[in-house]
Amino acid sequence: MKRTALPGRRALLFALSVMALGAPCCAGGDWSPSSTVEGLRIVAVTADRPYAAPGDDVTLRMTYADAPGEASDGARPVEITWLGGCVNPPAGVDEHLGCLPQWLGVYLTLPPGTTEREGLFRKEVLTAEESAAQNGAPDARQFTLKVPSDILKSAEPTETGTVFSTAFVLFTACAGTTRPAAEPEKSGFPLECVDGDGRVLGADSFVVGYTQIYAFGDRRPNQPPPVSGLTLDEAVIEEGEDKAPTVARCAGTEGSEEPQGCTPREPGDGCTTYELEALVDDVAEEDVESGGLGALVREAIWVDYYADKGEFSGTRSLVSDTVTGYREDHAVTWIPPSDPGLVSLWAVVHDSRGGVSVTRRFVRVE
Repeated sequence: MKRTALPGRRALLFALSVMALGAPCCAGGDWSPSSTVEGLRIVAVTADRPYAAPGDDVTLRMTYADAPGEASDGARPVEITWLGGCVNPPAGVDEHLGCLPQWLGVYLTLPPGTTEREGLFRKEVLTAEESAAQNGAPDARQFTLKVPSDILKSAEPTETGTVFSTAFVLFTACAGTTRPAAEPEKSGFPLECVDGDGRVLGADSFVVGYTQIYAFGDRRPNQPPPVSGLTLDEAVIEEGEDKAPTVARCAGTEGSEEPQGCTPREPGDGCTTYELEALVDDVAEEDVESGGLGALVREAIWVDYYADKGEFSGTRSLVSDTVTGYREDHAVTWIPPSDPGLVSLWAVVHDSRGGVSVTRRFVRVE
């Protein structure tokens, strides 16, 4: 099977994965996803082995958050679905779409009522109380993918001589029940999320994404870039709601309807902004595949910031460049909301080889 060159594939899949987990709200820009957590949102999915060996168990962990809005009665049940079974889909621009027949084949062969098939499928139905307790907690839900022992059997060397295969996992979060789509040709996806009356729910209640695991012939590893916490104006934010620092509300944001994540509005009078920064050390590893003719190239590392209240001036910051290396300053500006209350802040750190880690801290607005 002919495989495309890895660096180009990796860049393409990065762009596609950004779109899967939250597309930009305006055209152009730097692919920064919207940083506002509204409705149901998958903040991050991490893998303990983004580069795995044949036969490995890879544990995937999901961080999700649900902010159903003022019209809701509060916390609501959430259904989490994981679906594996896609290995080496046809290469192309929409390679992940080549997984749909494999994923759907697994899903449709599950006996009614199945909640788990080891290494291939898992469905978790969380009550409103369970969902409220885990809402926004890093790595709250998990699934273990079994990498096939023969995953490299059909792999052929790329133009650079690298032998590798890939496995994809689909994941969904649904504030209702997930089922095969009644009209997939209209929805463009084979699954849908419905409420108790069978009504199809929209994007604020149904989130779909995927993650990719590589297996290399030389069994090269990749450690996810660790993040140890967050600072607010250079002061470390301690863990726990009871240790949340207090900030003043931003009266200048009242009444504005400008979109989050595109053109940030300027804070008005009585508004104090804060520098938010993820604690990430110089941990970039060598990227063998991108090294070329003996040149040492390290993976890129960047961080995406999210909040359930307030706004950011920029939501993505580069931590380590492939050429210039580590950047000491990778902070962004956070503008508090106009309403008082507890705010969740997340930092999701990525490397360019599929490694991801996530942390959350709290700030209290008064």
